[in-house]
Amino acid sequence: MTTERTPQTTQAHRTRGALLRAGRRVLERKGLHKTRVSDITKEAGVAAGTFYLHFENKDDLFRQLLITVEDEVYGELVPSRSGGSVDPAQRIRETNALYLSSFKRNSGFWKSVEAAALGQSDLPDVLAERNRYYRSRTERAIARWQAAGEVSPDVDPATAAFVLGAMTERLAYVWYVFGHREDVDAAADDLTRLWLNYLGID
Repeated sequence: MTTERTPQTTQAHRTRGALLRAGRRVLERKGLHKTRVSDITKEAGVAAGTFYLHFENKDDLFRQLLITVEDEVYGELVPSRSGGSVDPAQRIRETNALYLSSFKRNSGFWKSVEAAALGQSDLPDVLAERNRYYRSRTERAIARWQAAGEVSPDVDPATAAFVLGAMTERLAYVWYVFGHREDVDAAADDLTRLWLNYLGID
């Protein structure tokens, strides 16, 4: 039974991947509000009904694209080999470098997201959902470092996560969507300095 189901599972995985890649290409060309499901299936070379075997609608596919792009950052973070805590300054620098590298690599996608957010009333809900998820990760990390005495006790983790996250996202847009900066290492150094100053980390 397993042998019979494996090819179907593999094919379904490939089809889903093809739809995601096609959806991204169409989205970057036409913008989210002008993209239709039929555009995506035509680009992917699959039947129209196949789309709904993998996604509820266009917004569901867009949400999955967001998750895939965002996970490029957190999926590459290397856990501490000793199993202990990671130096906050080192982890912040590493995360910022990965975030900026991913943002630069996916600048076309983020440009289309920016344009869609301005012209589609329900899109901010999707973006806010993802923002809350990743902001909570940052908030928990700051709280852990604070409990370990690494972060100033005067810092409110929720406020810090919101302010620093918003600053990082906007700087990434300015640097890589608007094309004002290319060097990721220098950008990550500058950004990390701002994070450390805010958190009171030496």
